[in-house]
Amino acid sequence: MKASIVIPVYNARKFIVQAIQSALDQTLQDHEVIVVNDGSTDDSDKEILKFRGRVVYIKQENKGVSAARNVGIQRAKGEYIAFLDQDDVFMPNKLEKLASFLDRHPDHGMVYSQISRIDGEGKLLPPKKIPTHSGDIFPQLFMKCYIAPSMVMCRRQALLDIDLFQERFSSEGEDYDLFLRLAKRAPIGVVQEELVMYRVHMGNVSKKGQDLAPFRGEEILSQYKDYLIENYRMGCWYYRKRMSKIYREQGRAYSSQGKLGDAIACYRKSIKNFPFRMEVYKELLRIINRKS
Repeated sequence: MKASIVIPVYNARKFIVQAIQSALDQTLQDHEVIVVNDGSTDDSDKEILKFRGRVVYIKQENKGVSAARNVGIQRAKGEYIAFLDQDDVFMPNKLEKLASFLDRHPDHGMVYSQISRIDGEGKLLPPKKIPTHSGDIFPQLFMKCYIAPSMVMCRRQALLDIDLFQERFSSEGEDYDLFLRLAKRAPIGVVQEELVMYRVHMGNVSKKGQDLAPFRGEEILSQYKDYLIENYRMGCWYYRKRMSKIYREQGRAYSSQGKLGDAIACYRKSIKNFPFRMEVYKELLRIINRKS
């Protein structure tokens, strides 16, 4: 089989039918759709069962999105794996375009596409520029996570070679961690067409997630300090500039929680790593004044 689409689901009653239908309506016929219901407590199960016999349906207790995707990958029969988040929509030629790229570039471990953005009602939002780096994209990806799961297609063997998603990062940067590990091992390609409709709505933006992101980001990114320094001429600069931003975001998170002492410590770490952003000094001074 050429490709498998893995859709992890948790309480997705509102959007899951459109997502699954878009996965089925692909111009590439040689594919399967695997839906993993990760312990939903709403009516997702009833909506998914409308596609009985047309999808591979796996139902499990809630273990997190990383575990759900891993179960799907392990069950998959396709040479290539595409991920579709429960509220996103594939364009009909998504699989065909990305599979064709990987067929032509056997050394590449992953390829990603451009996206269009829609709101909760399916209306188009203003476009957002996505970088189009290809080849060895590790430094660019380290500096900014600009790829989302629904954008990509990976070789199944490449995913198995890096031991799939780390379940300890579930819903907290697990995709970024995976993409960095893939980019470290093989070239990454890009197809410069909008092949996914990425949905932006209140359900996929949480205050808890925003506050946690810089702390999880530090844990993920700090793994690559030695790799950057050893393999890239400007590796130390990449690392210090990126971590400076992470510490600044940590400072903002602490500030919003009223933990001003912790916020000041993070801003000072940000400046120590990359002392060239005047706005960071200004933010630090405002917090010091608040604490006084």
